[in-house]
Amino acid sequence: MKKFIASGFGVGLLWELLFKDKKGGGTLASLLFALIIYFLNLNLLYLFSMFVGLILVYYLVVDDNEADDDPSWITLDEICGMSLVTLVSQSDLLPLIAGFLVFRASDILKKPKIVAEMEKYPGKIGVLYDDLAAGTIGLISALIVNQVMFITL
Repeated sequence: MKKFIASGFGVGLLWELLFKDKKGGGTLASLLFALIIYFLNLNLLYLFSMFVGLILVYYLVVDDNEADDDPSWITLDEICGMSLVTLVSQSDLLPLIAGFLVFRASDILKKPKIVAEMEKYPGKIGVLYDDLAAGTIGLISALIVNQVMFITL
């Protein structure tokens, strides 16, 4: 059960089954999470509670030994990072898209440097922290888009 949850509720395991060692499971998991958030239209309190809950669940179900090599089937960390982005974008489509794109680009490219630095922590901490750093960059971009929309609308 722990492996199922750590895989982003099966998304990472399904990706591994279909595509073996190819990267992309994290993008799929965070995209599916963003779509769920968009359609559920949750308020900030629910989103914050979900963010905190996902972080706690991550620490409970991901083992340091399994996370050492940051296997592609562990996608709960990407969901945690995307849940951070949703705190600003919520169910507004443009900020959600901008936040998602910047989050994934930052996580994949490990830019800015802070994202790459966070990945250097050992075990499950490093696996999560780089996604939280990338999620923070995505959150900032979603906030900017949200504010531009507010000013222009």
